[in-house]
Amino acid sequence: MMNQLHGYEKIRMIRENEKNDAQLKFQEASAEFEKHASHLYDLLKKKEKIEESYKQSLSDKSQIETIKSYHQYLDFLMPAIVNVQKKVDAARKYMDQVQEYVTEHYIEVKKIEKIIDKKEQQYKQLEDKNNLMLMDEISIRKYIEK
Repeated sequence: MMNQLHGYEKIRMIRENEKNDAQLKFQEASAEFEKHASHLYDLLKKKEKIEESYKQSLSDKSQIETIKSYHQYLDFLMPAIVNVQKKVDAARKYMDQVQEYVTEHYIEVKKIEKIIDKKEQQYKQLEDKNNLMLMDEISIRKYIEK
């Protein structure tokens, strides 16, 4: 019975290691997502500032070159924003997949822990039963000896 428990403990340790590896992958995926999302945020803030300056220059009747440069910069920013948005979406998708992977491994570890708990309870009950039988046998022997 104890050998069986040791086997389950080994399985639990393996599953625990797999879960820890999955959690590490999730942290890496999360950091990658955060990096891309921050970059996208920065680009969108730049775009917002440029659009504000562009609108201001239109209302101030600024030089045509200034207005043109704002417009060109906006045209330059848009593909970069779209590109980074795709990276953010891909990073989010990967992060979600890794999160599912972590959850599956967490569930596996919990299953093994439940099995180990049940086996330990069974072992304890068997041990208690054997102790009771031994006590009964000792009592009977003492009674017979009298």
